[in-house]
Amino acid sequence: MSFSSEKDSESKVTTFQFSPAIGYFFADKFAGGLRSSFSSMKMEGIDAVTDLVVGPFVRYYLLPKENKINLLADADFLFGSAKLGDNTLSQNAFSVSAGPVVFLNKHTGMEFKLGYSSSKLEDFTDRTNAFNILIGFQIHLDNGK
Repeated sequence: MSFSSEKDSESKVTTFQFSPAIGYFFADKFAGGLRSSFSSMKMEGIDAVTDLVVGPFVRYYLLPKENKINLLADADFLFGSAKLGDNTLSQNAFSVSAGPVVFLNKHTGMEFKLGYSSSKLEDFTDRTNAFNILIGFQIHLDNGK
C-alpha cells in the first residue's frame, strides 16, 4: 500500500495505491499466483484517474527456506482498465524485480526490491517505463507440513 501527496505553487497531486497478491508454492522455492493493483490519482481541477489491473506472477527464492535472509526474483504480467474522466481504456503492464527478503519470524518477511516496470494504455503509442524501489511485507501461511 502506498500514499503520496505533492504540492507546488500551481497544483496538488494525491496518489493512493493498494496491491495485494496471493500465491502458492508449487515447487521448492518457486511460487506463483495472482496479483492485483488498484490506484487512484487526483490532481486539483482535473478528474481523478483510477486503474485496476490483475494478472499472474511468479517468484523464485534463491536460497533454502531455512535462511533468515533470502534473495528473491519476481515477475508479473497484469491487465485491466484505467478510467480517465469519462473514458475507460484497457491497459497492460509487466514488471520484474529482485532483492533480499528478511524473515522477521517463520511466517513474516520484509522485502526490499529493485525493479523495472512497463505499462501501456490503449490508444496511446508510448509505453510508460519506470525503475522502482519497492519495500513490502509478505505473510507465508503454513500448510501443516
